[in-house]
Amino acid sequence: MKIRTLSTAMLLASIIQGVCCLFASGAERRREGTEWDISYWYNANQNEYPRILLVGDSITNGYHSLVRDELAGSAYVSLYATSKCVTDRSYLKALSYILDEYDYAVIHFNNGLHSLGTDPADWEKGLRDAFALIREKEPEAKIIWGSSTPLKDPDRTQRAVALNEVAAKVCQELGIPTDDLFGLMDPLDREENWSDTYHFKGPAKQMQAKQVASVIRQALGVAKADATAAADALKKAETETGPDGKLKTTEPTKAIANSSFEKTEGWGVYPRKPEAVEFTIDPEEKAAKVVVRQKQAQFYYYHPAFLPGSSVELGFRIRSLDPASVNVYVRTQKPPYVYLGQTVVSVSSEWQTVCVPITQGRRERTLLRIPRDRDLLAGRYPGHREIGVAPISGAKPGP
Repeated sequence: MKIRTLSTAMLLASIIQGVCCLFASGAERRREGTEWDISYWYNANQNEYPRILLVGDSITNGYHSLVRDELAGSAYVSLYATSKCVTDRSYLKALSYILDEYDYAVIHFNNGLHSLGTDPADWEKGLRDAFALIREKEPEAKIIWGSSTPLKDPDRTQRAVALNEVAAKVCQELGIPTDDLFGLMDPLDREENWSDTYHFKGPAKQMQAKQVASVIRQALGVAKADATAAADALKKAETETGPDGKLKTTEPTKAIANSSFEKTEGWGVYPRKPEAVEFTIDPEEKAAKVVVRQKQAQFYYYHPAFLPGSSVELGFRIRSLDPASVNVYVRTQKPPYVYLGQTVVSVSSEWQTVCVPITQGRRERTLLRIPRDRDLLAGRYPGHREIGVAPISGAKPGP
């Protein structure tokens, strides 16, 4: 039986200067100027759902909290992210400690971007040793290999491709499925989606997290949790004593600012005439209040950050003081308009969730067309402002 830890998060960093490391293969590899480890065990005291483990580097660390939100209410997430190559003298010791902490149903594993200068044969041996350790410590866990992502630099990308090919050979031999994160990211524009040589901007991280979460749900044989279960699980993962103070996994629903159409944040109305549509903030409801006086008035939210080819859901909370039928759709900003998602909602006095599937495109805005003489209150989910995706797992029920 494994000893359980009560700590929720651990950060370890060690500064190494001029240290040469000897590995079992006999090869030497110089450590980086700073080697680091980051590990989290969310919902450390809960066992209602299966627990999964994400193993990787800063790319995994970048999307892990989004995966946590995606899986909330279906699975608990643990993370081990490190700069160490699988050939590092302490990699297996560190991984062994992580594996001893909990029983994991799925382990999503990556190592590679910190190993681009490692001899491929040595790296292959290290990868095999890591998989062998996982199977020894977690014999019931399903292992998924997450391929290393492409880089902004073409030469380094080719080195990542070479290591992915080595991993593909090993995984085929061992019967380990692959989550092709390289294939997901490679078609994207480097200038728009990479923040530096290695790392990604928010929308690309969202794409990675959704794919990782989807692959894990398939391995677990579970569906995405409803908003109530997800919010409850996330709330229980919070702690007052995180690595940098209070660690919050949920955010309160915020009132919506009425900014102009040209800005990338906030809601707007059209036409901008008080005799057509009036926009105010209801402090008690913590929501935007719209009074429509002209037929086909629009209440919209503008986002320039959707990725071409992406598939997301845009969601919000809505209710009306009087029964109303609202046409909700997403289209490009300027004509000729391209419509990317549409639904008609029958709105009542009770808060309800509205989700519009969006298939692809960039520079969209969400429009609510509201019949004349209707008062409407509309709220939003946390995270809506960033790229227009409403994470259902972070939702709070309406008042």
